[in-house]
Amino acid sequence: MQNEVFERISEAGKSSCAALQELSAINSKAFMDLTELQLSLAAYSIESGVAFTKTLGASGNYQDFMSARAEYANEYGGKMIEFSHKTAAVLNESRDEVAGWLEKTIESVTAAPKKPAARRAPAQPAKKQLDSSPPAGGGPGLLPAARRRPGLISAATLIRE
Repeated sequence: MQNEVFERISEAGKSSCAALQELSAINSKAFMDLTELQLSLAAYSIESGVAFTKTLGASGNYQDFMSARAEYANEYGGKMIEFSHKTAAVLNESRDEVAGWLEKTIESVTAAPKKPAARRAPAQPAKKQLDSSPPAGGGPGLLPAARRRPGLISAATLIRE
């Protein structure tokens, strides 16, 4: 009986550990993809900022400055939208993978064969009884048989033995 319980606990632990490893792999992949996108965005921001600063230094009048600024804003805005779409795609892919993982995990839990509970052997009565209150004289002792709880031993009985 105890071996079956330990085996079931062991199996549950192994399956939950494997499921968590799969979830961790999904999250790690999403994290790596998002980190790569963020690094690309940071590199682009620095490169485009340097290029814009060079353009500003080369512009001689106000009209050239405003034209370069508008061009930079359009290009930078387009890249931000592109990075936003890529980020949304990574998150959607991760969401789909997690949903698939969750469905698979739920199916494996619900499809597990359920063994009928084993019947326990009837408990054997204990040799000694617990007295729940001291006798009328105030000292330790046993209660009358009608008031004893089966299977329990009193502290006084243990001390005497």
